[in-house]
Amino acid sequence: MQIREEVAAALGEAVLTIREVDPHLIPNGGIRVGYALPGATTQNEVCTSDNATTIRFGADLDVARVILTVIRHDACLRSAAALRCTPDILHCIIDDLALDACAYPPAPPGSGSMDWGVESCCRDDVPDVIYGPKTAKNDPVLWIIAETPADVARNILMLSGCISYTSL
Repeated sequence: MQIREEVAAALGEAVLTIREVDPHLIPNGGIRVGYALPGATTQNEVCTSDNATTIRFGADLDVARVILTVIRHDACLRSAAALRCTPDILHCIIDDLALDACAYPPAPPGSGSMDWGVESCCRDDVPDVIYGPKTAKNDPVLWIIAETPADVARNILMLSGCISYTSL
């Protein structure tokens, strides 16, 4: 079983590889990436990086919530990253990279939109990409889901290359 230091080191290595991605993918505040300990059930068991500057456990509630929701459906999928979401970026994902993508529906009254959205996208199978619409509080977000941060970084780099190739 991986220990906290190994999880943090794996996250740190992956974050270093995505420093030079296409700027179209970088949301305000930077790309946020997370990696959970095996069997994680709480925010404090999810290591996160904010804009490649700080790597620590329990620091990013949104990233942790996404990963913990995904883990309930597939315990192997312990890593996720938040990217900017635009129609052109979605086009690259769906048409050019053929990653499985799922948009989450509006939340019913009284439930958290992100929690509801991620949960609704994972009911049948966990997709490679989950994306949410713009809300009154948040810009559209694109979540890249994978087993490890290295896998997440590979998908981000493929997407970055696709965007650069298509000259968005």
